[in-house]
Amino acid sequence: MMDTVESERVMYEHLRNLGCCKRCCLRYLGERDSKSYNSVNETLVKKGLENEEEENDSGPERKILKHNPCIACLGVLQKEYSNDNAVQKIVSDVLRASYDCNIFTCALSLPISFQLRSHSLWLHLVDKFPVHFGLEIQHESHVVSIKEAWKWTIAPVIAKAINKELDSGVKSDFFVGINVVYSGDEEECSCLLEMHEDVFKIRKTQKRKYHGNLYTRKAVELALQTTDAAHFKKFFPSPPPVPAASVTYDNVTCSHNSMFMAGRYNKFSRTLSQTPWVIDGERRMESSVQEIICESLQITSKAEGIKFSASGREDVDVRTMGRGRPFVCELLNPHRVKFTVDQVLSLEADINSSSKEVAVRDLQIVPKDELTNLKAGEEKKVKCYVALCVCHDHLTPGSLEKLANIKDLTLSQKTPIRVLHRRPLANRPRIIHSMRAWLLENSSKLCKKENATFFKLELKSQAGTYIKEFVHGDFGRTQPSLGQLLGGVSVDILALDVEDIELDWPPAVKYAQG
Repeated sequence: MMDTVESERVMYEHLRNLGCCKRCCLRYLGERDSKSYNSVNETLVKKGLENEEEENDSGPERKILKHNPCIACLGVLQKEYSNDNAVQKIVSDVLRASYDCNIFTCALSLPISFQLRSHSLWLHLVDKFPVHFGLEIQHESHVVSIKEAWKWTIAPVIAKAINKELDSGVKSDFFVGINVVYSGDEEECSCLLEMHEDVFKIRKTQKRKYHGNLYTRKAVELALQTTDAAHFKKFFPSPPPVPAASVTYDNVTCSHNSMFMAGRYNKFSRTLSQTPWVIDGERRMESSVQEIICESLQITSKAEGIKFSASGREDVDVRTMGRGRPFVCELLNPHRVKFTVDQVLSLEADINSSSKEVAVRDLQIVPKDELTNLKAGEEKKVKCYVALCVCHDHLTPGSLEKLANIKDLTLSQKTPIRVLHRRPLANRPRIIHSMRAWLLENSSKLCKKENATFFKLELKSQAGTYIKEFVHGDFGRTQPSLGQLLGGVSVDILALDVEDIELDWPPAVKYAQG
């Protein structure tokens, strides 16, 4: 009986004669030390699989020339094909994309024929070396994947060239995807149409259902898992043949996870919408809060797009004063993500200088999991308002003062008529926590109409309360209304300001005193 070293040498020689590159030989022999793949010749000598004079294939002539593409990796792991020129193409594409992050994750997208060739070679080895490659041994647990070996050998070279740290896990936000192309892929995969006619001929005829994807990794993987070895070999050779050409690196795609910038904004205009106001393809207003804030953010971060979210929204004719309304901008695929505190402060200043209608404060970068705080307590948080109101009837003396005694008043509000076109009809309970009102000086001189009285109303309410409808009643759709509380008088609202949103997010930015 052969010892372990001798049996491994026999398997190694067999794999080399079939046309496997040295790194793929190590993969199928179960080598899991990443360092072995970077010093493959030394590893083979150390393991007794080659003599020192055989390191450069100067030993006995093999059936397959060393410059043939590997039957397993099709050249992905071979220095002859993953050479400086091939790597430089990847490096150039990444550098051209110009991302300023420090860490990246790299991944290969391999042709489907890799699955066929891997399965084919495994079945051959099971037949040839049943003791070492028995059916009870799982392919995936024994053989190091091509992608893993590539990350150990080629990816570090890319990392050094682009001056970024390679992350093989999931902590990196910057992703480099490399698409590998094999000219013989379609021809080799065509065997699946006969091997699994019940699966792939159906996928071929139902292109719309499968989005035109005849062969997908998942579909092929499931098919191979249920394929009898003898049936597989009828349609695909085992071992796999020597390829006529190697793979090539095609397009490189770079993408960065979203970055989030949060803050609070004030809106000083009564003719500015929060988001772009477009009806039937026609803009109703020249700009919006969203556009004023996002323009500078997108330019500076070099993001492909921005999604804007805020803690609620105010009407076009409502100002937002005080600390402002919390908001967050999701910067999609930003190329610049490194900002110092001073740079964020400068960005905030740029936004504020771009418009007199909007001001931003507490601008800061926040992690994604912080976004839950923006929407937290949407129905519970308290909002403070000040409204300019007019009463068209005679006010009973002291009626305004009595409003201060009302606490936690529950309203019944049907969906207002003005928003029925975009919101479903519902009856919503809302709470007015407190309020107080006072007459304006010389209010009788502000309106020629007899008995008309101007006053200001200050109130705190539950988020989601329709303040305008509470004031004028909305034809009885809000019960009780302010007019009812004041003795059944007719009241209108002339102007409304949001004075505060009692949500302490994002945290106030404390700048160092210089």
